[in-house]
Amino acid sequence: TRMKDSDTILSNQLPYEQLAKLGLDREKVEKLPQEVKEKLIKGEVTPLMGVSLPARNGMVITLPLKLQLAADRDGNPTLIAYPVQRELSPERNNELRLSQQEIDALRRGDVLQKTVDIDGEKTRRYLQLDPETKSIIHRRVTEVQIEQRLKDMEKVNDIELGTQQKQQVREGKPMELNVGGEKVTVGIDLREPQGFRVVQGDMKEWERQQKLRYDDLHPEYIGLVMTDKNRWEYQKVVEHDSKERAIRLDPTQKEHRQSGMKLR
Repeated sequence: TRMKDSDTILSNQLPYEQLAKLGLDREKVEKLPQEVKEKLIKGEVTPLMGVSLPARNGMVITLPLKLQLAADRDGNPTLIAYPVQRELSPERNNELRLSQQEIDALRRGDVLQKTVDIDGEKTRRYLQLDPETKSIIHRRVTEVQIEQRLKDMEKVNDIELGTQQKQQVREGKPMELNVGGEKVTVGIDLREPQGFRVVQGDMKEWERQQKLRYDDLHPEYIGLVMTDKNRWEYQKVVEHDSKERAIRLDPTQKEHRQSGMKLR
């Protein structure tokens, strides 16, 4: 079955072979918390997870990363891994052909819109830096369905947005609205299931909450780890000052795509 952007990836389509390369056999995947499985199945970015990778010297490395299912050129589900990196590095993002100006904007927390060539397919995408992993998350512009989100906003709140306001959101900038005498801020956030976020409050509140989700909820990189009790539990997966750099599963594999690793 071909996987389209709008489709939910069925659980029997999960790429178990690719997941197994991360030490996630079928049994471990089945035991994942329901919320994580749902995110994976829908093609969303999972929470931070501690996974075990076999190293060349026979040792096992525990690596904190996030996972996402995407469609390859043929429409088949393929697994993307976002390992924790020390910093956003231009060298790791060659495929996205980011300029220094774009990298600086992503570091500031801005959402960019850019045409990128991934596996020979040129698509217009929103790019956003994930602060936990320092990896770039991106989604096709068409997948976020901004026009529909804005129409829903207008309908629910009985308001009419101006052309300039709509254009601002399309470009990836948050927008402050006055709804019934109260400030509401809306904008693109690729970590959200719909890629769109609504915050009760002004622009300062939007920025505060964007930082809050990372700084307060993950002060020391709390993530999911498979414990000795044979279940997934939220634990500290990596010390804040000793973040792992992105590593390759196999030295011969090309490391690419959204500063993560694509597993085949």
